[in-house]
Amino acid sequence: SFPGNSNNTFQSTSNWNGNSHTTSPIQTHWHNFYRRTASHFLRLLSPVNILRHHSFLEYMELSLLTCTIVTLLFDYHWYPRYRMLIIERLKYASIIFESCLALPQAIKNYGRGTTEGLSIVMVGGWVIGDFMKLCYFLLGMIGSATGEVHATTGDGVDVSHGEGAGEALDGNNVFALGCLLAMAMDLVVGMQMAWWYPTQEVLQLRERVMRSVRHWKANKDDDAGASLLMTGTEYTKVGMSDPVIR
Repeated sequence: SFPGNSNNTFQSTSNWNGNSHTTSPIQTHWHNFYRRTASHFLRLLSPVNILRHHSFLEYMELSLLTCTIVTLLFDYHWYPRYRMLIIERLKYASIIFESCLALPQAIKNYGRGTTEGLSIVMVGGWVIGDFMKLCYFLLGMIGSATGEVHATTGDGVDVSHGEGAGEALDGNNVFALGCLLAMAMDLVVGMQMAWWYPTQEVLQLRERVMRSVRHWKANKDDDAGASLLMTGTEYTKVGMSDPVIR
């Protein structure tokens, strides 16, 4: 006799049986926030996006996220369990990553087939900086081998021989190898700029350098010829026979 009540009874029964699901606004907002956050972090950590599509702000965000994760893992998991072993592993990992800083740029240049927008001064600074670091570590290795480098212990005591000097020598070996790897990466980018994918600016610079070299060689040859003629004249003045020029 009351059809409206029967419909209400049917709807409440269907809700009770789970055939229709209603969510609150808080649950909807939370679900959307979780989905956007997960999508953002997946895009942020994707290797393809890191190499090609990240903006400067996203790179800063990735650096902050990476530093936070590594700090938390180091303070609460790695160091309490592994102590000095994890410090050595982090040292090697940091050297490898720092040495491969130019690798993404080389891959990007290869993928685009051009070095447009890449600064010659910047690449030259990479090479000079890595070369100076290599010289520093090589000098440190020589000093450690001869006992001239003083390794400092945790108590502030200087030791010239023994375990401290040996650790300093081993550390310099690793850093020197890292510098060699970094210089190899820098030279790859430099070869891309100079020979494989040169820009118009680089081609003009190469032409100016070649003209300067040819001009210097021509002047050098002229100076050499003038000196030979002058020598022959001096020999004639003193009554000696003219020199034979072969």
